[in-house]
Amino acid sequence: MPFISQSPDWAKIKYVLKSLGIVFTGLISAVLAVWLFGPSSINIEGITIEAAIAPASAGITEFRLPPFGVIEARTHQGPVKFSLTLEQIQSDSLKTQINNPASSKVFLQRLRKGAEDSVLLFALRQIIMAFIASFLMILLIWRNSLFKALLNALLCIILLAIPVLYSVNSYNPQAFTEAEYKGVISMAPSLMEFAGNSLSDLQSIKENTDKIVANLRKVFIGADSLMVMASPEEQNEVVKVLLVSDLHSNPVGIEFIKSMADNFKVDFIINAGDLTDLGTIPEAESIKDIQNIKIPQLIAAGNHDNPEIMDIIAGYENCQVLNGQMTSISGIKVLGFPDPLSSVAAVEYASEEEGRQIMDEQAVLIKTAVETQGRPDILVVHNSSMGKQLMSLSAITVSGHDHRLRMVQQADSVFINPGTSGAAGLRGLYSEEDQAYSAAIAYLVPGTGLLATDLIEYNPLSKQFSIQRKLVNTSINSETSQ
Repeated sequence: MPFISQSPDWAKIKYVLKSLGIVFTGLISAVLAVWLFGPSSINIEGITIEAAIAPASAGITEFRLPPFGVIEARTHQGPVKFSLTLEQIQSDSLKTQINNPASSKVFLQRLRKGAEDSVLLFALRQIIMAFIASFLMILLIWRNSLFKALLNALLCIILLAIPVLYSVNSYNPQAFTEAEYKGVISMAPSLMEFAGNSLSDLQSIKENTDKIVANLRKVFIGADSLMVMASPEEQNEVVKVLLVSDLHSNPVGIEFIKSMADNFKVDFIINAGDLTDLGTIPEAESIKDIQNIKIPQLIAAGNHDNPEIMDIIAGYENCQVLNGQMTSISGIKVLGFPDPLSSVAAVEYASEEEGRQIMDEQAVLIKTAVETQGRPDILVVHNSSMGKQLMSLSAITVSGHDHRLRMVQQADSVFINPGTSGAAGLRGLYSEEDQAYSAAIAYLVPGTGLLATDLIEYNPLSKQFSIQRKLVNTSINSETSQ
């Protein structure tokens, strides 16, 4: 049989097919490497994000916010999907920056520069990983020389970069105005709209608060069912103390406190803490109107407060920060202590064991203070569990923290939690739980005892309020009560 040589055309076809096979192998290897091994963490000024690129049928960007869900939008042209997953926010680092307005511009510049550097490093990592995967697979499968494998891998990277660059060039951040929400976060648009409507009515709510609280007192004083004790404030030498807590940066809560103080003509106010949400300096602006309350205010720091916030409050006229020293006002002795967490950036303990240990240490400190300074008429601590534990140390113990309005009496001691005077903060304006503003008023006669306590709740959105008077029989005489 005679030898038949291959035609020149067939040799060219084989060469082209082989070249296409090499390029296809290199492209697939590069895409798989970027897809499977490319995701990497980026840390920008305390915010850690995992970034990833993957092939897709449409150009989309997705933000994953565990455990709330995903925000997704069609942001660009090209078969590429950009994924960003929030992994961690170091709140202490961010809080330090927020608390220092003088360096805010520098912080934003660092944030922008950090983002640019991180994106460049991320892109470089993807290119290197894709190139290595493409080079190795071409070398192993097609048995090219090192030089040819390198050239073919470089060609694959160039081809791969074309759709990516096209996607970047056509990127439109405004597409997120029509984003798609998946998971729990799908409730966000309606919540934000409702919140916006609520906040836009903030001034109206503040104005109505004073009127409703004034009417509240008139209705209460005129109620025949209260009989002799309807107005303990009319008893001789009675001292009226407004008890509040957990304002959480809500300016409406300040209007509520001011209205209660004015209309019930209280002698002074005891605030069991958590004036702010994060303890940041900008939040001091939202509670600055507290200085417009022109009667004495005794304030114990909560776990959401910090020394900087309390220093600002201490500078206001009529405001006194309780810090373990006995204070006498209107014949009533008050002893108050800051929450242990108010001296650090965290708002909760790292573990239950750590919390118990620190609480036990503070309990010993408070008991020692009572032994050395004498039994107070009113003891103030922020944490309600601590307050109930120590209520036998005084005639009245005032605490907040858990936002539950209540009064408990044991033997000759009373525990009062005024709930939340800020409806648990601005979120109270649009919370599904419909948190009410609450406070308590204690009626005392110095040296004699506690006559009664009013527990008051008010919801400005539903315009509903309730008031419950509890009669008590406790002595606050320090000598006879020990």
